[in-house]
Amino acid sequence: MQSTYDPQQIYDVFDRYGFAVLRIDQFDRGDYAKIRTELKYERLTTDGLLEITTKLKTLEKNEGLEITVVNIDMIHKTMRLNISIRGADTTARPD
Repeated sequence: MQSTYDPQQIYDVFDRYGFAVLRIDQFDRGDYAKIRTELKYERLTTDGLLEITTKLKTLEKNEGLEITVVNIDMIHKTMRLNISIRGADTTARPD
């Protein structure tokens, strides 16, 4: 991922890894975004947590991101993440 300016790109990238994005905030910085994703678990077991971690780690590696898990909310079945792009040059915003 080159930047966070295009929210559709964020939706597509996370969808490829099995995370349905419900909301994206602060994407207009270009190198950072706050994301809320849907979790498809009725109960979150340690195996489910390991699966989520593996997917996020793979996403980080393949897309050049740093991901911080902010909150996992099993009542609403959502997860909040902050993403930042490694080495992003945000001085030139694409048109």
